[in-house]
Parts: sequence; C-alpha cells; structure tokens
Amino acid sequence: MNFKFQDMKNFLIKIFYSVIPVVVLAFLTFACEPDEEDLAPMRMFTPAGSINSTTGVSQVKLTWNPSLYTTAASGVTYTVEVAADTLFETPVIVSVETDTAGVVFTDDQLEVRKNYFARIKANALGDRPESNWVVSNSFRIRGEQIMLPIYGPDVKATRATLRWRVAPGLTRIVLQPLEGDAIEVPVTEEALATGRMTVEGLQPNTFYSVEIYAGNKSRGFTSFTTKMQASYTVTLTPADDLQAALDNAADGDVIGLEPGEYTISETAEITGKTITIASVSGNPADTKVNFKEFELNGDGAGVKLSGIDFDGDAEGADYLFNITGDAATFTNFVIENSIVRNVDNTILRGNRGSKNDYKVDTIRIDNSLIYNVGEGNYNFILLDEMEFKSLELTNSTFHNFGRQFISWASNLSGVATPRIIIDNSTLNYFGYRNYPLLDANENVVNFTMQNSIMANAPQPGETLNNSLIRANSSSPMMVSYNNFFKLINGNGEAMTFPDYVTLINNTATDLGWGISTTDFTLPADSPLRTASTTGGVVGDPRWLY
Repeated sequence: MNFKFQDMKNFLIKIFYSVIPVVVLAFLTFACEPDEEDLAPMRMFTPAGSINSTTGVSQVKLTWNPSLYTTAASGVTYTVEVAADTLFETPVIVSVETDTAGVVFTDDQLEVRKNYFARIKANALGDRPESNWVVSNSFRIRGEQIMLPIYGPDVKATRATLRWRVAPGLTRIVLQPLEGDAIEVPVTEEALATGRMTVEGLQPNTFYSVEIYAGNKSRGFTSFTTKMQASYTVTLTPADDLQAALDNAADGDVIGLEPGEYTISETAEITGKTITIASVSGNPADTKVNFKEFELNGDGAGVKLSGIDFDGDAEGADYLFNITGDAATFTNFVIENSIVRNVDNTILRGNRGSKNDYKVDTIRIDNSLIYNVGEGNYNFILLDEMEFKSLELTNSTFHNFGRQFISWASNLSGVATPRIIIDNSTLNYFGYRNYPLLDANENVVNFTMQNSIMANAPQPGETLNNSLIRANSSSPMMVSYNNFFKLINGNGEAMTFPDYVTLINNTATDLGWGISTTDFTLPADSPLRTASTTGGVVGDPRWLY
C-alpha cells in the first residue's frame, strides 16, 4: 500500500497526541507515590488475625499474629487488657504489656471457670501511632477438679455428703443456692484426712453449686439438688401388712417403710392409680421387700420404688413390673436408689397387648443396683408392642441380666420417636440373643449411650452376630466416652456398632472383670475415673468410692 508523505505525517501526529497523555499520567502517578518508609507511619499495624486461647487447669495462654510490617527486632510491644464483658464496659481486671505475640494469665490473676474477654493493641513505635484494639472471643481457665461426682443416695432433703480426692491445704467449702446467701463451711481436720464431709441445714428441693477452696484458690466444683421433704400418706413397720396397704392405697399415695423386712407373697395389683413405695431411711441396705410381682393395668397406673432392696428369690418373682389388661395409658415406672435382684424373667414386661395398646411416658432407673434377672429366657426390659416416650438408665449397675438389655423389636407405626439414654452405668455379663444391647428392629429411636462401661457379652456358650444394636438406620444414635471390653460374638470376633451409630472417644481398657465379678470398683489409678464427658468417672459412680 502506498502512502503520501502528508498522510504519514498526519498519522504520526495522531499517535504522538494519543500517547503523551498516558505518559504524563503515568509520570504524575509515579511522582505522587510515597516511599514505603513514608507510608508506614500512616498504616494501621493492628495485630493481624484472630486471638487464640489455650486453656489449662491453672492458666490460659492467648496468642495472636504479630502486627504487619513488624519483626521481633523492631521493638514492637502490645498492651493486653482483660474484662468480664466483650464491650469492656466493666472495669479492666488486669492489664499487661508484652514484647511477644502472646501472653499467659494464671489463676492468681483471673478466677477459674469464669468467662473473660481480652483486647489487644500494638503500642506506638517511633513515628507509628498505636493500633486499634482487637477483641477476643470468650476464654476461661479450666480450673482444678478434685471434687468427686455426687453420689445420688448421699443427697437428702436437708443434707448432702460431699467427696473429693484427698489434697493438702483445703480450707473451706462454699455452697451457693440459686437464690439467697451462700453457705460457707470450714473443712475440718477429719474431712481433710478422709476427703468427705456431710453438710447439714440445707433447704429441700434446692439447687446448690459447690466449690472447695484452699485459701482463695478454687480446687474443685460440683452441684446437686436436694430432695423434696418426704411426706408419707401412711408409714408402715415390718409388723404391718404391706400387701393390704397396696390394695387400699389411693392414686398418688406414698407408702413409707420403716427399716426392716417386708413380704408381698401374692401379686400386687395396681389398677388405675400411681403409688410410691419408699424407705423412710432412704437406705436400701436396711429396708428389704420380698416380692412376687407388681401387676399394672388401667389408665393412670404407675409406680415408683425408692430406697428399698427388692428381692424376688423367696417368693419366686417372675417380673418386677408386669403390664396387663386392656389398652391403657400409664404414667411412669421408676426405680431409684434401690436394689432389685433375683427376677426370673424381666424387670418390665410390656408386650402382652396388641401393637400400640400400651403407652407410657417415662421408664427410669437411677442410682440402682440390679442383678440376676432374665434366667427364664427373657429380655431385661421388654417393650415390644408398647409405646413409650423416654427410657432413662442412669448411674446404675446391671449384672447378669438376660438375653437382651432392651427389646423394642415389634415394628410400630404412627409413634413418636422415643428417647433412650444410658448414662454413667455399668453393664456386665449378659446376652444370648442377637443385638444384645438394643433391638429396635426398624423403629426409629433417639439413642444415647455415654460415660458407661459394658463388658462380657455374650454369656458363655452363646454365638451371636457381630452387631450390638439394631434400629432404623435413620435413627440419631450417639455412643461416646464409654469403655467396652470382652464383647466377643462367640466365634472370636469383636461385637461392634453398625455404621449409622456415631462413635466418639470410646476406649477398650480391660478391667479384668469376668462373669462372676460383683465388685466393679475402679482401680485407684484408672484413667476411667476422670474420662467422662464432664471429666468425672466412667461407669456407675458408686464404684468410685
């Protein structure tokens, strides 16, 4: 292509005038750009990133990323202030300066088990101004824990026995109710030596938080709720007829038993009423009932047994609770602070009706020792065909108890998902049927087993499949912080939980128990004494003392 000279000249002029503004703009921009050294004093050099906390028994460590444009040799320092609220509207409790991106606070500076917040700034350095504050999330010092778990039977209406690991220097115990003044009790020399003290003069049915101190330093904590003041409709002695008292009792009656031995030689029928049988002493070691069975039927029937040794041997007991009659809605079946032993078939039989005929709110066993149940080819708790809302097995020991622990194996329709919890319990020597822990077939259950020990299944000579549980795979099921050992299916293979069960922090410490073991006391140095979800004992707390 041929260009005339004039055309070329015009073309070059256009390029010149197009490029010049860009060059000029670039020059001006460069001329206005400050040196990094000039910019630095204007930059915020606030500590970068989040503030991390690592808590311990007696201290907490806070760490953060160093401020931008600083090094260890730059001389930067930080101010750290701590308060009880995130807005720092309350007074600052402690303030320190540090030349590293971290600081440690001890229980001499901060109270244990109390939430705090820290704010941190980089201090002025040379021509750099101080930075803005950065505020942490809440943190706390975990605190030492020498208090042992409260043993349920040790708590009465107006007194409670507290226990702890023997330690020197303990001076006082403080009990704080939700309302009212705190109670401060000095630790006596005897209590210091034994690690045990009974506190009198408490209010019935009241929640207390407890801390034990050496001087002003907390060494442990716990809490409990006192029992309600006992009020008996009738109080019996061993010379009275307990069976007649049961027959004559009205709905809501509480039958109190003075210490001694009683006998119910015939079936005790409880129809359309809920009654309580309780020892006056609150101690099953001094109040015993030889029984045959409690038969319950009719709407509103229920029973609570408290503080009694129920022995089925002499009267040939087949059941403890035997549910019979037409379709009915029951109240609750409760066993607390009791011993139940020598029952041929089952603790509770609820499968005599058609599907969904029988309904019950709560079945609860707490702080109890139950053994030698189910030799007559039955399950420990037999709920087939029955609707229930909650099954709670807590702080109890179950030994030698039949072919399955819990059976709800009849598939039911149109029922709400029940809650089953096994917590702080000891299970030993059981099982001669598949799914020995729980058989819910295709029913959906909300199942939790935690802080418990389970051992020695199945019984000798029995062969089971490998699964401890059967339930609908959509069931929410959590098994955590337990100890399992000697769970072998009879073919030398370990028994396990199905994949739909969530397993967390379970252990397999062999405690040496066998089928004849009846004393389940944990060794003094056992890690299971402090391995639960709360840092307390795994298994029934009674075996801690």
